[in-house]
Amino acid sequence: MSPTQLIWRLDIPSPIVRRLSRDFAGLSPATVERCVADVERRGRHLGVDLTPGLVEVVAREHLVSMVKSEPPSARRAGGPSGE
Repeated sequence: MSPTQLIWRLDIPSPIVRRLSRDFAGLSPATVERCVADVERRGRHLGVDLTPGLVEVVAREHLVSMVKSEPPSARRAGGPSGE
């Protein structure tokens, strides 16, 4: 990947990242983008030809598990110290 391609890729989020960022507003866009990139890399590593739809489904499942695994104390608006 050339430096120009890398900059373009970082500046313009994919439609998958935009949709998932909207659906998971509680997570940072960087977290969502990293999750999508990880799914794509895992697919390439395993030699699986992932369609964009499949990447989105797998990334969505991973993000749901991240949200559900958050400890209850972190879900409170003020955090554990009531800030």
